[in-house]
Parts: sequence; C-alpha cells; structure tokens
Amino acid sequence: MYAQVAVARPVGGPFSYSVPAWMAGELAVGHVVLVPFGRRGSETGYVVGFTKDPGFDPAKIKAVERLLDPVPGFDERQLRFFRWVADYYMASLGMVIQTALPSQIRARTLNVLQPTPEGADALVSGDGEPRHLQVLREVTSRPGLTRKGYARRLSEELEKADVNKALDAIARRGWAEWIDKELKETRATITTVKLLVPEHEVQEVVPRMGARMKALVASIAAAPGPVDVRELVAEQGSSARSSLQRLVEAGVLELEDREDRDALADAPALGASVPPQLNDDQLNALTALTAPDAKGAFLLYGVTGSGKTEVFLGAARHALDAGRQVLVLVPEIGLTPQLVGRFKARFGELVAVLHSGLTGSQRLAEWRRIRAGEAQVAVGARSALFAPFHRLGLVVVDEEHDDSYKQDDGVRYHARDLAVVMGREHECPVVLASATPSLESWHNATQGRYGLLRLPKRATPRAVPIVERIDMTDLERGADGQRPLFHPDCEQALRDTFTNGGQAIVLYNRRGYATMVECTSCGGTYECPSCGIAMTLHRRAGTVACHYCGFKRPASDTCPSCGSQSMEELGKGTERIEEELNRLFPEVPSARMDADTTAVRGSHHRILSAFRRGETQLLTGTQIVAKGHDFPNVRTVVVVSADHGLRMPDFRAAERTYSLLVQMAGRAGRGDVPGRVMVQTWIDDHYVLDHLDDVSAFMEIELRQRELLRYPPWRRLCLIRVDGVDRREVTSQADEVAQGLTGLAKKFPGVEVMGPSPAALARLVGRWRWQIILRGGDLRAFRAFLHAARPHLEKAGRKGVRVGWDVDPRSLM
Repeated sequence: MYAQVAVARPVGGPFSYSVPAWMAGELAVGHVVLVPFGRRGSETGYVVGFTKDPGFDPAKIKAVERLLDPVPGFDERQLRFFRWVADYYMASLGMVIQTALPSQIRARTLNVLQPTPEGADALVSGDGEPRHLQVLREVTSRPGLTRKGYARRLSEELEKADVNKALDAIARRGWAEWIDKELKETRATITTVKLLVPEHEVQEVVPRMGARMKALVASIAAAPGPVDVRELVAEQGSSARSSLQRLVEAGVLELEDREDRDALADAPALGASVPPQLNDDQLNALTALTAPDAKGAFLLYGVTGSGKTEVFLGAARHALDAGRQVLVLVPEIGLTPQLVGRFKARFGELVAVLHSGLTGSQRLAEWRRIRAGEAQVAVGARSALFAPFHRLGLVVVDEEHDDSYKQDDGVRYHARDLAVVMGREHECPVVLASATPSLESWHNATQGRYGLLRLPKRATPRAVPIVERIDMTDLERGADGQRPLFHPDCEQALRDTFTNGGQAIVLYNRRGYATMVECTSCGGTYECPSCGIAMTLHRRAGTVACHYCGFKRPASDTCPSCGSQSMEELGKGTERIEEELNRLFPEVPSARMDADTTAVRGSHHRILSAFRRGETQLLTGTQIVAKGHDFPNVRTVVVVSADHGLRMPDFRAAERTYSLLVQMAGRAGRGDVPGRVMVQTWIDDHYVLDHLDDVSAFMEIELRQRELLRYPPWRRLCLIRVDGVDRREVTSQADEVAQGLTGLAKKFPGVEVMGPSPAALARLVGRWRWQIILRGGDLRAFRAFLHAARPHLEKAGRKGVRVGWDVDPRSLM
C-alpha cells in the first residue's frame, strides 16, 4: 500500500509515498507526516488515502519519513468537508488542511550545518584553503546555525558571499553536512515594557529625544497596560530595539518578564449560571432550534439587546444534554470577551477558546482538548470552524453579517457559508444571528431556504433608542474657517450624560489624527512610496503612516517637496476626535479604541474591561466599538460623519454603513436609563438614514437595487486579481487572462467577464493591481465555468506577475 499525501502547496496531488515497515498498520487517514518533497528537503504532509497502484515506477517512490502526531488530525467526515472547501474555493487540498489544523502540529524546520568527523580531521591536518578552514572552525565551535547565522557571526571578518562560498565548499568536501532541525515552541514568558514617568515628563529626562524614541514613548503611553516588546518591535521596526534600550538605561522605561497567558482564556465567568426566564419570542426561537427534526440554517434576526445569546445558550444546553457538541463563531474573539464569559458561566470547563491571540502552543492545547473530548463547546473566530468535533449538534454564527468571517489570503473561505455546509454534513441546526443580517442571508430566509426566527423587541424594559439625525450643513464656520467637529446638540447630550454619571461612546470610522498633510505653497503631501497614496498623520506618535502597507516615517512641519513650513492638516481621525473630546470634557476619564491602541495582544480586553467597570466614562473609536458589546450604563452614542462609508467605491457600501449605524445605535439604552443615539451627517436624504429603524424596508430597497445592477445575492461573483511590480507586464497579463476567459465563457450560459480594469486601489505595496470580475446567474453553469477556467488560471502569470482568485468576494477594492 502507498500513502496518498497532500502537501500545502498550490500544486496538484496528492502525491504517493511508500509506507515504511515499522509504520505499516499504524498509518491512517488524517495523520500528519513528514515527507521528502523535491529540492525543498522535508515537508509536512497530510495522509488523505491509500492506493495499491501509484501510477508510476515504484522504485522512484520515496518513503514517509515519520509521524508528527500519533493521533490523526482529522477523520473521514472532516476530509470530505476539506475536499468540498478545496473544490468550491479552487484551492489545493493540502492548503485547506493546513488552514484547518493548528500551525504547531506541523513540522517547522531550519536548515542548519553540523560538522562531521572528517571536518575535525581537516582542522587537525590543516589541509585546506585558509578561508575554508576559518569558516569550518566557526562551524565546529558553533554547530547548528543557518547560513544567515554564520554570515552574521563572521560579518566583521568576511563578506557574506565569501562565507556562503566557504560553507558550500566544506559541505561538498564532507567536512560538514546540512540537516533539518525541527523547531519547538518553548517560550513560556514574554518580555513587556512599561512607562515609569508621565509621558509629558519624558523630554525632561531625555532632552535629546529623536522621532524614534518619541514614537516608542507615545505607543507605550497609549497602551492600557504593559506592552509586549515583541509586538512593539514588530510595529515600530527592528531599529526600535536600540532606542528602547537607551530609554530603559535612562530610567524612563522598565522591562519585565511575565508568564505568557491568554487574557480571554482566563476571562471571568459573566452572567448567571442558571438560565433566566425567557420571553415568548425567545421561547419560540428556542423551541424551533431544539425540535426533534431541527436541522439546516436558521436566521435569528433580533434587534440589538433582544437576548439572542440566551437563545444560543439554551440551544447549546439542549445539544450537550443529547451528547452532542457545540461550535460558536464570533467575528473577532478579542472584541467580545463577554460572550466567552457567558458560556463559561453556563458550561464551565467544557468551553474551549480558539483565536489568533493565542500562542501556537496554547492554541494546540485547546485544539487537543476538543479532539480528546475534554471540551464540548468551542468559542472562537473564523478558524474555529475547523475544530475537531465529531458529533456536532449546534453551530452558531454570531453577528453573521460581519466581513471578518471572510479570509483575505491563502484559502479565501467564508466561515459563515462553510458553517451552513458543515451543519448539512452533521445534520444539525445552524444559527445565523444578527440585528443587521447580510443581504444574502436575509434573501435566503425570505425565500424559504433558511428558517426565519424573529426577536422584535429587547429583553430589557427599555426599547431600542430612536436614531436622531443631526444635519451638519447648517453649522456656521468658525474664525479659522472650519466647522466644529461636534454639533452643539451632541455636545450638550454628552455633557448631560457625564453630569448624571452615565457613559458614552463616540464613533468615527477612521484612525489617526489627519487623513493627509498638504503643503499650502506647492500642494505637496507625504505620499507612500509603495502605494502612491497620501499617508495619515499620527500626531501623538509623531509619524505619518500608510494604512495599507504599514510604511511609516517621522512627520515634520517642513514640506518634503519644496521645503516650505506651511503644512496644513486635512481631514480627521479618531486621534483628533479624542483630542477634541478631551478639550470639551477634561474631567471625564476616557479611552480610545482603534487599530493603533489595540495593536498589543490583550488590549481589547483591557480597554473594554475598564469601560465595563466604569473606570472610563467615554470611549472613542472606530467600528471596533460597535461590535456586540453590552454596557448597561451607556446612555449616549454619537456617530461622527455617518455618511463617510457611503462614498466607498463598493456595491456593498450602503449595506455596510447601515449595519454599522444600527449596531452602533444598539449600544445605547441597555440599562435602566433610556438611551440616546445621535448621527451627525452631511447627506440628510439617503435611504440608509431613512430606514435605520426598519430593517425590512432597507433590505427591500437594497435588494431591488442589487437586482437591477446584477449583484449578489441575485448573481454569483469571482474576482480575478493580477498584480506585479511592472505595470506594463501586469496590464499585458490581465488582457491575456481576460481574453481567454471571455472565449471560454461563451460555452456557459449567463456567464459574464467584466474587465480587465485597474483596481480601486491601483497600486499597493509597490505592486500594480488589475482585476477581472466573473459573474453568473445560474449557479450550476457558473460553477462549471469556474472548474473549466481553473486550469487556465493556474497556468497564468509569468515571472514577476501573480494571478489569484477569490470566489464570492466580499470586497472589490
């Protein structure tokens, strides 16, 4: 028998390997193995079957080297699911399996050099070129380093090219040999840094602070607790280490080693361990989900605060009592610690948490708890979809509308859609829950493909607040020619809230201080050299940054083009909104929550916990603050420039804006005091704003528009992206791909090929981007077309040009 092994490469397969005698009878489908693979050396592979006929000369077949885990990583049912995913998203089976399994279960190796006895003899005899012997002495004294390691060790004595030549020479002569060394994660502690003096006093201690030091201090001061040095260096660049050390020596910063634990895994249980009394709507939904014949997808549409979580918990209890398992997906686990706490309060140690904030070893430990049956409930972000459950009785997708469920790279799967497929495989109910359902799920529910369960009122005595539209066009400009950031009515509402001991949330969906800095003399700006767009000013860090590729440079009052010092800050971001709020309400403790303040692991949890305890009264942030939070003391919500998202060049712009505003409105008035929601807008007559209190009316208008424009859910899409550093090569390749697809599409009814055309963001990270959109009305014909097109797409591309595809894209940017 020969093992059929899939490897995580964009290649056909699987590949055949012989099974060593000592492994015969032990190797099974699902085992993770190490196999020889081409010139790469050894590669992690996944056993997906066995065959007696490999299809070519058995003498040329290599053997499986070893097992990486004695227990199979997946079973036949999961393998069927992986094959479905690979087929639908046009990915290799090995890449799907690699995506599904924890990274720590794979072999991670370094190619290192070890001396041989012949090398020792050569050093004794001195028979060899002096440079070769010099490098051999280093290999003997420091065995087990990589090429880069030896080049770094010898950098003061030899050029890198000379070191590499000498390494190759001593390996050819047998004085040393290259071997693969497996890496293991042993890190049990992390090094953190904290500020010892107030930020405004640092300049007195270190008078000659440069831009790098100022940026470091600003990042550490903005964090709600000690900052992981690893993540700080990743954010600021490797050169930050020397500045960090100088600040430590000056007594400004302090380093500390602490145990590397996950904040959410240790999150306290929240809520009652005994279920509360459900209202009639909740009971009706729970009855439908726990019926003996309940299976398939259900859209649980409930207004914000309607008690959807209690319905999940009741359905989960029913599944567990029946001896089955429960999977709960959330958009971003770090943003919803209260959901983890609610499940822990109800089910204790049966709950496992899976998310990207875990270290590799922590994630592997949780995954193995599930595989061993110690954990029967998994709560996690999209990758938790692949938890090794064998008896699923319930799948919950909370906030199912959220785009975070779509994977942006690698295997571009959508966890919500795959949850429906998984429920079909396990014959169990799948709950898609949201106060603002995606248009696709709403359409499926109203057409009868999904069950529709409604929770039309809040579980608390207070109703969902009515949204007040605040027209900003009638505000007069000040002496500086600018209109105020906040309408007087909004400012007064916030003031009243704080005076009465309440809390408030202010949303503006752009981070930074100013969206661009422009010279009033020549019109020059700080432009990203890789993306060709204006960079955002981050005043506190003293930098301008590109939010697409991460490029940063120190900000200056001098124009980078003409040297003039007449620089004007245009646009705004959360940092500027926070500054204005602190000016208006200097006595109110506040916090900001955006990608800048939550870059450090555990920051989400710390910021939200402080707000929940009332240590901060005002929370300012981007869309992060709108996602699923339950704060009973929030009485006022203000949305700044609500119509900003409507201007995005994407057919889902209206849907995303509507969802954000309704979700944000739902954060207010969840306690005993009525809530107030104020939306500042410059476009007062848009249908999104007209129907914030009526989801059905908005859905009807949006569905009608999508049907006219032939967009989802009425049509299926596949985005083909062609990108590369040479603009002419990319354009030429895009034309060739489009011509080939257009000719092929003629054989499939209803299939359209649109493009090629430049992407909305035509250049990112130094690569020019063109795209082709494939569209089809009949699902079978469209899927047949994609299968026929796949070989052409896999062969497309040339040196320096990539061709990729995204089935069911969520963004066309």
